[in-house]
Amino acid sequence: MSHSEVRTSATREAALALFTGSVYGGVHTVVGHPLDTIKSRLQMDLAMRNASAFDVAKSLWRTEGIRGFFRGCVPPLWGSMVYRGVMYSGYEFSFTFIEKEFPDDHFLKNEIAPAFPVRPMVVASTVFAASCRGVIESPIEYAKVMGQMKQSWVLGHVYQGVQWQMLRTAALLIPIFALLDIARLKTDLTKTLPGNFLVMSGACGVSYLCCWPLETIKNLAQTGIGGNSLKERINYLGGWRGVYRGVWPGTIAGGLRNGAGMVAMVFAQKWATHLGLRD
Repeated sequence: MSHSEVRTSATREAALALFTGSVYGGVHTVVGHPLDTIKSRLQMDLAMRNASAFDVAKSLWRTEGIRGFFRGCVPPLWGSMVYRGVMYSGYEFSFTFIEKEFPDDHFLKNEIAPAFPVRPMVVASTVFAASCRGVIESPIEYAKVMGQMKQSWVLGHVYQGVQWQMLRTAALLIPIFALLDIARLKTDLTKTLPGNFLVMSGACGVSYLCCWPLETIKNLAQTGIGGNSLKERINYLGGWRGVYRGVWPGTIAGGLRNGAGMVAMVFAQKWATHLGLRD
């Protein structure tokens, strides 16, 4: 569940989430793109292989100024608003449908185990949302990464690396939505905007750390840098340790931008209720 408002129908929640999710997407990109650019340079630019995140930031500032930190920002800005709107719309449709149409004792609506309090309905809704998002996100991510690396992009290559994109998206979102659901059911943190920021930032930080190798491989696959096979890409990175290049700026950026996006979306959802859009 991406908000704590009382749900109406699956179709209405999907329609509302299409808008509130786009608000999330816009805030997400503006807040996190500078650190995301540093992360991409660390992952893919051989000239930065032995550099720190601070070294990359200094180099960008010296050579390009503030513009360098927002290079490649336009495709993900509008794209993030679209595909995150679609993602949250898909999630809310699936989640609300299961919540309304299935009995309370159905296995989808109950925790897997006391020690593993994840509800299958969250996993199912997340996979559906990730699939909706991946189809739209892959071309936009391709354009973003090519822009960050100062390379021209080709229309026929926009789905290059799509399999890594889909795998990475599902792997990232399942722990994030699962932790959000647990926090909503078992704590009061998500009843406040600061609490929502903390929960989402923490969930994203954990998920990014676990899935970072997929993020690195996905970026290389989209740009075509480092070869065509997994082995060639690992060799390009200098071994398996290389798949964690850029992990700290990327994880920090992920936590900040998703936390900020969550606050904006929750605020928008509350206003939707206030305006009577759920009546």
